[in-house]
Amino acid sequence: MKKLALFICSVLMLFSINGVSPKAAQAAVGAYDLTVAVNSLRADNDVAALSTSVYLMAAAQNQATYLANTYAATPPGETEGHIGTDGSDATSRAEEAGYVFTTGTQVRENWAGVSSSTTVDELINSVWGDADHTNVMLHPYGIQIGAGVAQVDDMVYYVLNVVVDYTSSPTGLATSRTETPEVVPVDVATPQTDGSIIHVVEKGQALWSIAITYGVTVDQLRILNNLSETANIYEGQQLYVRAAYTQTPTMTSTVTPMPPTRTPIPPQTPQALKNQTEASDSDSIVTQGNREVLGIVLIIGCGIGLAYLIYTMFRKKE
Repeated sequence: MKKLALFICSVLMLFSINGVSPKAAQAAVGAYDLTVAVNSLRADNDVAALSTSVYLMAAAQNQATYLANTYAATPPGETEGHIGTDGSDATSRAEEAGYVFTTGTQVRENWAGVSSSTTVDELINSVWGDADHTNVMLHPYGIQIGAGVAQVDDMVYYVLNVVVDYTSSPTGLATSRTETPEVVPVDVATPQTDGSIIHVVEKGQALWSIAITYGVTVDQLRILNNLSETANIYEGQQLYVRAAYTQTPTMTSTVTPMPPTRTPIPPQTPQALKNQTEASDSDSIVTQGNREVLGIVLIIGCGIGLAYLIYTMFRKKE
């Protein structure tokens, strides 16, 4: 009994010295294990199995590694988790890895950042148990699958890529309303007066064919029309392909009256200035001469008056 107790203490001391705990040493679910589990889920729901693509496996692994290196123990928000290096999305990552897309094919992606103790059943049935994530795993138009797993400390990042082909025949679970592979040609709608483009869905048209015709992506149509990944289009539905233009406020200018200014004097030539000076001098000479003549006349007048006054005085004395 003492030997057993000593052995247990030795094991515990070994774990303590090496800094390893059973929880930290627990291995995460492997990428291929995840694809097997998804195909098992599809089989349980009478949906055909997906073939594994090495290109999708590479793309999913690259995204899982990116998430682990970027966010470590703090997973990002749902939307941010789908964004990879340089803002890449699932489709561009698959193309970069070498996957060849054909008309009507797209990538659907699930991702999760969970504790390493999370089992594959918990991941599929609980973490990805909502309608949107389940639709990716059980998509009736799914054809191929790829998965990636990356662990940092106690956090494990899982990425699942499923390629769907809307031109193929759906298998298993039926989709509601109209989104069939029997694609009806799409006529481009005329833009509205506000710049928006509204497409009215006709029977047999698919979301991907509408996107291709208008030169946009399916995700753009879903976002613009507030459609989830599980939502399907139906005959007569109005889809916004382009939102209305946002008018730019027109800047109005205010006219500020300028204060009155003095009338500018035209420039004078030297000759003109000389002529003006000579004329001014001439006027001064004439004025001065007139004043002298007037003074003489006044003096003479005064003298005559004075002489007349003296003359009259002598006459009275006689």
